[in-house]
Amino acid sequence: MQTSESEAKYKYCPLLKTSDDKMKMCQGSMCMMWRWADDLKEAGYCGLAGTVRGR
Repeated sequence: MQTSESEAKYKYCPLLKTSDDKMKMCQGSMCMMWRWADDLKEAGYCGLAGTVRGR
């Protein structure tokens, strides 16, 4: 699902957890798995989800 980076920061990341197993929020472009969906870098998505359709 494409989203802006600011909106992604309010979604939970399945890989980031605290020492007591609480989930952390998405880091957006600071994460190695973040992919930009357009050249203007306005929308992106988590690379764990695969590729965006039509690309």
